[in-house]
Amino acid sequence: MAAECGEEERDTQTLGSDEEEMESTVESPGEGGGSSDRTGESSDEEDEKENEAEIQRLEEQLSINAFDYNCHVDLIKLLRQEGELERLRRARQKMSELFPLTEEIWLDWLKDEIKVGEEDASRDKVYELFQRAVKDYICPEIWLEYAQYSIGGMGEKDGIAQIRAIFERALTAVGLHMTKGSTVWDAYREFENAILGTIQPKPGSIPTAEQQQMFNSQLERIHTLFKRQLGVPLLDMETTYAEYEEWSDDPIPDSVTQNFRKALQQMGKYKPYEESLLAAETPKLSEYQAYIDFEMKVGDPARIQLIFERALAENCLVPDLWAKYTQYLARHCNNMQKAREIWDSIMTRGNSKFANMWLEYYNLERAHGDTQHCRKALHRAVQCTTDYPEHVCDVLLALERIEGSLEDWDTAVQKTENKLSRISEQRAKAAAKEAKLAQQEEEKADQKKKLRAEKKASKKFKKAKPGEKRKVEDEEEEEEEWGEEAGVYPENLILLLCQIDLQFIIAECSLSSCCCVV
Repeated sequence: MAAECGEEERDTQTLGSDEEEMESTVESPGEGGGSSDRTGESSDEEDEKENEAEIQRLEEQLSINAFDYNCHVDLIKLLRQEGELERLRRARQKMSELFPLTEEIWLDWLKDEIKVGEEDASRDKVYELFQRAVKDYICPEIWLEYAQYSIGGMGEKDGIAQIRAIFERALTAVGLHMTKGSTVWDAYREFENAILGTIQPKPGSIPTAEQQQMFNSQLERIHTLFKRQLGVPLLDMETTYAEYEEWSDDPIPDSVTQNFRKALQQMGKYKPYEESLLAAETPKLSEYQAYIDFEMKVGDPARIQLIFERALAENCLVPDLWAKYTQYLARHCNNMQKAREIWDSIMTRGNSKFANMWLEYYNLERAHGDTQHCRKALHRAVQCTTDYPEHVCDVLLALERIEGSLEDWDTAVQKTENKLSRISEQRAKAAAKEAKLAQQEEEKADQKKKLRAEKKASKKFKKAKPGEKRKVEDEEEEEEEWGEEAGVYPENLILLLCQIDLQFIIAECSLSSCCCVV
C-alpha cells in the first residue's frame, strides 16, 4: 500500500512538472506563441478589409441595379456575418420593399430582432415584423415562431387571449399543410395543456365551483383541438389519434373516429404529390403545378389557396404563377380585392417595367373588375413600362376609344405621346452609348492583336541564331514578305542556286580531268 502511494506520489510530481513545462512553453514569447497571435489578428484584419470591400462593391452594384436579387441576398449574408446590425436592417428593409423574402431570410431577421428585443425589453417592434413576415408567404415555420414568441408575453394584459388568437390565425393559414401543419396543432395543444396544469386541483383538495368550471372548460378546449386536428388530412395522423386515446379518460366518440378515417383516406390521395415534392429539387415548379391541377379538380378553396402559396414560397420570381393565382381568386373565390392586393404586391416588386405583366393585370380587371380599375391599371402601365411601352399605349387608347369620354381620350393621347417621346429619346441615347462601347471594344481588340503580334515577333528575334535553319512551315509567310521587301532570296531559291553552282563545279572538274588525260 505504501509502495502504491509512493508510485502515485512520483506520478503526481512528474505530471506536475510536465504541466509546469507546458505552461512555461505556452507563456514563453520566445517559442512563437505571441507571433502566432499577431499573425491571427493580422489575418482577421485582412478578412475584415476584404469583406468591407465586398460589401461596398455589392452596395454600389445595387445602387446601379436595385432589382439584382442575388446581390441583395449576398449583401445580407455578408452583413450578418460581420455583425453590422444597422446596415443589415437597412439592407433587409430595402430588399423586402422590392421582393418577397424567403423563409430563411425572414427567420434570420426575426431571430436577430428577438435578441435585440430581449435587451431592449421591447416586443412591439418584433410583433410588427412578424406581421410583415406572415403576409409575404404562408410559411408554417414563421407562424410557429410567431406563436411561440407570443407565449413569452403571457403575463401581459390579455396575454393568453392574444396567444390563442395568434394560434388560431396560424391554424387558418397553415393548419392544412400536410407535412408541416401538425407542428402548429401540436404546439397549440401543448400550450393549452400547460394552462391545464396550472389550474388543475391539487390531490386531496376540494375545488370551488368556479375552479371546477375553469378546469372543465379547459379540458373541453383540448378535446376540441384534438377533434379538429383529427379531421384534417396530415402526415402521421395515426400518432395523433393514439395520443388522443391515451390522453382522454373517456372513449373517443364515433363521429371523431369516422372523421379521422375519412381524413386518412384523403391523405392517401395527396400523399403521392407530397412525396414527389420531397424527392424533387428546388424550386419544384413542375411538381407544384401538378399538385395545383389536382387540387383544382378536387375543388376545396382553402386547400387550393394553400398549395398556391406553398408554390409561390419557392417560386416567388415566376410571374405566370402569380397570374394564375390571382385569376383563381377572382374567378372562383369572387375575391377581386385580394387579387388586386396580390397584383399590387407583384408590380411593386420589380415587375412594373414589363408590359406583359401589366396586360395580365388589365385582362384580369377586364374580366372580373370594372372600367375604373382597368383605366387605373393602364395609366400605371404607361408610366412604368420600359420594355414594350407601345403595347400598353395602344391598349389604353383602345379602351378610351370604346369606354371613355372625350376628356378621357384627350388625357390618354397626351400621356401616351409624352411617354413614347421620352422612350424614343432614351433609346437614341442608349443606342449611341452602345455604339460607343462597341467601338471601344473593337479598338481594344485591335490593340490586343497588335500587342500579341509584337510579342510574337520579339520572341522569334530573341530565339533566332546566325546560320540556324528556319522551318518553312512556321516562317514561310513572314520570310516571303521579308524577302520581297529587303531583296533577299527565299530559302528554297538559295538552295536551288547552290545546286546549280555545285553542278557547275562538277562539270568543270570533269572537263579538267578530261584535259589532263589528253
